[in-house]
Amino acid sequence: MALDPIDSAPRIPIPRQGRIRRCRVRHVAILPDDQGRRTQVDCLLGGRDNPLSLGTIDDARAICNACTATTIWRADED
Repeated sequence: MALDPIDSAPRIPIPRQGRIRRCRVRHVAILPDDQGRRTQVDCLLGGRDNPLSLGTIDDARAICNACTATTIWRADED
């Protein structure tokens, strides 16, 4: 039995402005906002104890797409 009621509100898609590479160390959280919802992106390349905040998904797109770290990209991105 759930302790908190399940949010049954209809899902509203978050608009996106382009493609972002699929990575194994990126953490994306969807947070409530005054205007609905927003995304918060963190890079966990330095470990969970040292997350690097990249801002929204639109802010993170340029940083993630330019990343040169090896072995973090998902197999379907090669």
